[in-house]
Amino acid sequence: MNIIKLELTEQEAKIYDEVMEQIEKTAAFLVGLSHEERLDWLREHQYSLPISFEREVGGTVYAVNAHFSNDTAEPVEKKVIRILNRNIAH
Repeated sequence: MNIIKLELTEQEAKIYDEVMEQIEKTAAFLVGLSHEERLDWLREHQYSLPISFEREVGGTVYAVNAHFSNDTAEPVEKKVIRILNRNIAH
């Protein structure tokens, strides 16, 4: 098991707390649904593919597009852990 320790600014910690609170509320809501209701809710709330958006940073507009391969050999969980380890270690 990998353990990652992050030091957050006050604002980042506030955002984290808000996100975790929303996750807990959503999880509590989903527990009360039947299997079919949960699947319907997840279908309604999943990202449409591809995930695309634009962000302006310092006067430059960046276009972000995410694409997912259905035939990849590496599961998404391992990929995320690998990317986090690579970027946090340096």
